[in-house]
Amino acid sequence: MTTTEFDHHSGEYARDWREINAGLRGRCPVAHTDAHGGFWVLSKYADIAAVTRDDETFSSYQELPDGSRTGATIPAGPLRQVPIEMDPPEFFDYRKLLNGRFSPASVKRWEPFLRDVTTFCIDNFIESGEADLVSALASPVPAILTLELLGLPTADWRTVSDVTHALVHAVPGSPEYNTAMGSMLGVLGQVNETIAARCAQPQDDLISELVHTEVNGEKMTDARLIEIITLVVFGGVDTTGSLVGSALEWLHHNPAERDRLRADPSLILTATEEFLRYFTPVPGLARTTTTECTVGGQALAAGERLFLSWSSANYDEDVFDRPDDVVLDRQPNRHQSFGLGIHRCLGSNVARLEFRVVLEEVLRRLPDYVVDTGRAQPYPTIAVVNGWISLPVTFTPGTRQGSKFAV
Repeated sequence: MTTTEFDHHSGEYARDWREINAGLRGRCPVAHTDAHGGFWVLSKYADIAAVTRDDETFSSYQELPDGSRTGATIPAGPLRQVPIEMDPPEFFDYRKLLNGRFSPASVKRWEPFLRDVTTFCIDNFIESGEADLVSALASPVPAILTLELLGLPTADWRTVSDVTHALVHAVPGSPEYNTAMGSMLGVLGQVNETIAARCAQPQDDLISELVHTEVNGEKMTDARLIEIITLVVFGGVDTTGSLVGSALEWLHHNPAERDRLRADPSLILTATEEFLRYFTPVPGLARTTTTECTVGGQALAAGERLFLSWSSANYDEDVFDRPDDVVLDRQPNRHQSFGLGIHRCLGSNVARLEFRVVLEEVLRRLPDYVVDTGRAQPYPTIAVVNGWISLPVTFTPGTRQGSKFAV
């Protein structure tokens, strides 16, 4: 057994994740680490793909005899996330509850709202000639859409966004993480109030739909509703904003490619997939073996934890030509940034739309933005999401366009 000192929660991994992943792919693509109780790191595209398509052998959730549990993250999160932390057949009962709201046709109807919210956010700073593109744009747009979709007050976007960001880039068990969890209790209080209100008076939102839906002939408990809603919040509030920040920072350093996107906006569709591959906003998720098995030539016992490194698979030289380069018109681009198999990201259509709209509007209204690289702050840890705390920019001041949205 090859042992590595791999720790995806470490500051070293946040700084050098591409190099660390490449080392594992070349040296030992199925390697064991003692970090966080011990787990295996899978680095090759084919091995990860095989695991994600075998939900019988590789479980997304297990309750253990000692009262603990496994889940989609290492270590397991404090709240179960449904349906991503479920196995078939139970998984399908809950996934189908959400499919309609996240289908391509349903998501497409959100574009006018997204465009208006993006306009509102840019209007708030465009006259000043400076902004933090994370706090002023990349964070509020996906947070506001997520709350609107759920039926939660959009005026609370800043609180929900701040708590979510803190939880995803703080190491579990650290003082910062514990403080953020305390703040999360306040957010869950608002969710509980909304659940009660929608039980009495439903509206056209996802929470209303969920509270009045039965699974196998029974209404869901408030606890189960919370497990579903928090997954939508965590998946919707942070990941797309992180991709926006990474892409805008890269385009600052590559002005010719920025000009290319401005000259040909149709290229944004393939560029979106390439930025997803290159930055991999969610670096990986976990599985647990249910029986003895072999992965990548390595024998594994039952009960072993596996970290599926999407970010490493997306640089696999056996799959991608010039993986270390951003190729804006790369085709095909079978990246794993949304996962694979039945657990493939439910919100992928929303993420693509949000990213496209925000990028289009930035290129149109802030064409000469310059990032203050000395003050830009990436997340100190990227085990859950690879993103940015701040991205200060300056640009030629512009004029407000006006929008219908207001908070």
